[in-house]
Amino acid sequence: MNEFVIAMVVLMFTILIGFPISYSMGITSIIYILITNPSYIIVVPNRLFAGINQFQLMAIPFFILAANIMVKSDISKKLFDFARLFFGKTRGGLAIVNVFASMIFGSISGTALGDIAGLGAVEMDEMGKEGYDGDFACAITAASSLQSPLIPPSNIGVLYAGVMGLSVGALFLAGLVPGVLLGASQIIYVLVIRKKRGFPKHDNVYTGKELRKIIIDGLITLGMPVVILTGIMGGFVTPTESAALASLYALLLGVVVYRNFKIPDFIVALRDTAKTSANIFIIIAFASSFAWIMGMEKIPEQIALWMLSVSGNKYVLLLLINFILVIVGMWLDTGAAIILFAPILAPIVYAVGVHPIHFAIIMLMNLTIGLITPPVGVVLYAACAVGKRRFEAVVKELTPFMIVSFSMLALVTFIPEIVLLLPRIAGFMN
Repeated sequence: MNEFVIAMVVLMFTILIGFPISYSMGITSIIYILITNPSYIIVVPNRLFAGINQFQLMAIPFFILAANIMVKSDISKKLFDFARLFFGKTRGGLAIVNVFASMIFGSISGTALGDIAGLGAVEMDEMGKEGYDGDFACAITAASSLQSPLIPPSNIGVLYAGVMGLSVGALFLAGLVPGVLLGASQIIYVLVIRKKRGFPKHDNVYTGKELRKIIIDGLITLGMPVVILTGIMGGFVTPTESAALASLYALLLGVVVYRNFKIPDFIVALRDTAKTSANIFIIIAFASSFAWIMGMEKIPEQIALWMLSVSGNKYVLLLLINFILVIVGMWLDTGAAIILFAPILAPIVYAVGVHPIHFAIIMLMNLTIGLITPPVGVVLYAACAVGKRRFEAVVKELTPFMIVSFSMLALVTFIPEIVLLLPRIAGFMN
């Protein structure tokens, strides 16, 4: 156990001095092995390979490529204009458009950071032009990105399914209602405060030709999530094949339909996809090796015994786990957190009657909320960087959105049917 304490000190030290979390876990794994039994060093490359040797994970780079193509083709702006057409004319309409557009783009990018990168600048710039407070625009942009990892397709959903041996289709459908609930709760908050805050109205008048173009562009773009979900739910394609179809669909839109996606753009999209995918897979690989260390030290068993000694009531355990996971989500990459903590925490809640799919969404929702939770929140910092706003001022505007998000998390935690209804209807579970 002393060796593990030393390893944890090394892990915290390397993270605090600025090492990427993936390399910190890799260094920690090697140091632990060298001070315990150097002959185990062969475990590191074996675990690195085993961590990423899952066919389902191939879906991740394809979904990332699809999102990159859509960003390079300016399709994200078309989505924003489509949402603006329906919601923009009401007071506070552009704030509602911000949320709704992120819900749509979330079904394409699959990540909160992808939503900030693809839509963040567009959303904040447009809100700034119409007179919205810059800090509020930045806060709602960060908050609305939370739906992206829940509304299918979800990269972290694919990863969780691979790690825990669950159905990707079931996880996709299970995350749909919680993702929509998050977005709906944010819209309700905007509706409540819009008069008090003096939010402006959008008074643009569209010609018939402009209307037709915006609607057609929006419907064509919305075809991507329809293709993905229909293919998976109908059993026509696997999640990985649906991700490849999504990339092809995005490519056809950029090259054939809009004709604004050229070979140099494709090269840039491929390069960005390779960099992002490599970063994700490095994290997964090193997290897998670190998870082996935790297994050697029987950390999962000790955590399980401690938690069950606190209470055998599933709701008390879920509250405790929610608290732990939000903190984990603040500090740790989502992929690494899934690999390290899902195998530890899932068996505990299974033992008290929590459904595996239900717990999967609880965990993903917690880790996602952690992304905008100060003092660390990776997505929160990203939004501040994109919007060029002060961190402290944005946090003040973000606080009500965090309260709303935690309220939705409570609903999802204590009402399992919110998560389980759609997978059950679709036949993914009894």
